[in-house]
Amino acid sequence: MNKDIEYLKARLKERLPLNIYKVWFSELKAYTKGDVLYLIVPNEFAKTWLKENYGPLLQDLAEEMGFRVIDYVISETPKAEQLILPYNPAELFGKKLSPKYTFENFVVGKSNELAYKVCYRLYEEKPKGYFIYLYGNYGLGKTHLTQAVGNGLLSQGFERVFYFTAQDFMSYLLKYLRAGQIESFKEKIRMSCDLLLLDGVHFLSGKEFTQTELAFLLDYLLDQGKTVIFTSLNLPQELRDIDSSLRSRLNASLMVKLNQPDFETRKRIIRFKAKKAGYKFPSEVVDYLARNIRGDIRQLESAVIGLIARASLLKEPVTLQLAKELVLEMLNEKDENSEIEVILEGICKFFGVSKEEILSASRKKHLVLARQTLIYLLRNFAQKNLKEISAFVKKEHSTVIYHLRTFEKKLKENRALKMQVEFLLKELSQELPLSPEAQNIEEDPFEAELEVK
Repeated sequence: MNKDIEYLKARLKERLPLNIYKVWFSELKAYTKGDVLYLIVPNEFAKTWLKENYGPLLQDLAEEMGFRVIDYVISETPKAEQLILPYNPAELFGKKLSPKYTFENFVVGKSNELAYKVCYRLYEEKPKGYFIYLYGNYGLGKTHLTQAVGNGLLSQGFERVFYFTAQDFMSYLLKYLRAGQIESFKEKIRMSCDLLLLDGVHFLSGKEFTQTELAFLLDYLLDQGKTVIFTSLNLPQELRDIDSSLRSRLNASLMVKLNQPDFETRKRIIRFKAKKAGYKFPSEVVDYLARNIRGDIRQLESAVIGLIARASLLKEPVTLQLAKELVLEMLNEKDENSEIEVILEGICKFFGVSKEEILSASRKKHLVLARQTLIYLLRNFAQKNLKEISAFVKKEHSTVIYHLRTFEKKLKENRALKMQVEFLLKELSQELPLSPEAQNIEEDPFEAELEVK
């Protein structure tokens, strides 16, 4: 039996990243009964996680070793501290973590790389008094990364993890308050939690009592060297109806933004989701989906699932035509302003400004340059006429013409600006296919003609 388990571990070490092998398989124990290989796992979480993520691989290796099937047995050996504390706080207090949210299942790209690295470092080093504030729109991976930290630590036997959605936290607080046991609630967290995960702090807007209690609890945890991860849709200063004392504490955190996935990241997500379902999409299908579905990760996942379901029901392979039919149904109708919005978003990222600032009346130098770039690209890249541009940027027809002429003059005289525009064009060409007219911009982007009507 020792030879069997050592062979299995050696094969796993060959097939898996070293950090994954060390966490999940280096201490693996097993026994056999007939033609079944039984793996001994410490808890239900480990069993579920191994089956979902490595079930097929383990089954293949078991068959390679001459066994018919592989099964899992949960060790009944209790830990000494469980005799004193007969509950798992992560499971019975707060919200249970989902085993599907792991670092291995997270697709990393430019839009989320920093957030991933920050959270993975917490997992590697274990909590050491950090306060992390992840923010960004819905469906960009905030919950995934937050729970991945918790799941990763739980897999290493680090059980002092509490996870709440903001709604759950408020519900618990009020429940204990009505029962006259509010101090008992806070004491559970103070005494039994080394890592607090709170998802969706923006939900607490206007909830004054909850905000006050959370501020005091946050002070205690951070003073004691505990680690806290909050997620939100917005920066602390952008949250409405938040008490100033809580806001100031949130502003003291390490704030990390998750952006919408760029074109290359969207392609990786689509390939990853398809592979998890046992499919390999043709490259033209991946490109088409990535170009036309520019929303959050949930939309991309929905597109992958929908395409697989369609192909399965029709008993056809996944083709570009099927992808086009699916996208048409998902989008319902073509958004005429989508191209303009993509260009505006690209310019905002490039210059580090907001949409509101670009479309405002401000005459700050950096905003004027960003605004002129937008007008130039709408005219020469998106092939919009002057009337359409005037309506979008809310400027007079003559003002738009002035900005175009001024910017073209800058391009001719400023080599660095010309290179910046060319780089921006390359970035945008990944998000939007170039029209025949726009393709000439890179060759000679400074000869645009104005139609003065």
